[in-house]
Amino acid sequence: MSRRGIRLVHLCTVFLIVGLTGGWCVQGLQTTAWASPGTDVFQGFTQHIGAQIGKDKQEFAIADSCTVYFYQHLNKKPRPEVERIHFSPLSKTGLDPDCAKLFPEGLEQARQAFGNTQQRLSLSLTFFQMALVGDGDDNQEYSADEIQDVLEAFGLPFQEGQPLGIHMRALTGLFDSIRRDVQFKVLMDGMQVLMNKGYRFTDADQTALNQELN
Repeated sequence: MSRRGIRLVHLCTVFLIVGLTGGWCVQGLQTTAWASPGTDVFQGFTQHIGAQIGKDKQEFAIADSCTVYFYQHLNKKPRPEVERIHFSPLSKTGLDPDCAKLFPEGLEQARQAFGNTQQRLSLSLTFFQMALVGDGDDNQEYSADEIQDVLEAFGLPFQEGQPLGIHMRALTGLFDSIRRDVQFKVLMDGMQVLMNKGYRFTDADQTALNQELN
């Protein structure tokens, strides 16, 4: 619940104790039960990045396991044809038949995929960190000033009075663009601009990032 909502609950409790009508309080609580636009922007932005992190982790794990698979079989001679058709449970052989299909060129292709997927996963996680830093007061909500600071840190315009949905699309589009071109320098420069304005990576941010890493 936002700080405004907490203050409202406390105020309603005081009014009810002294015997005043609770109608206004019930109406106020029903209003604050809905997410504010700033919360919607923050949640939409971080969930967009988080969904990509999930995909990146899966692709990285596949490339990692297949690289290990090809290394393990690099110097092994092919088995005789009779042995090849002999049934052997995968749990005993440890083989992953999908590796040959996913990486028909073998070890070098798997190693290249390993490096690429590791790089993209690292970028996605770093961008998620930046999105958390942009929530300066750790209330899981972007104020208009915070949205403006994040956008302008990357050279994007902020026009006051525009629907916040437009700003969220600008933020998610920024992530997609930076990730597509693997622009680590652009990302780090933008984060440094935020740091220069007083934004910091806090313990709450670290906890949220750890949840994405698990």
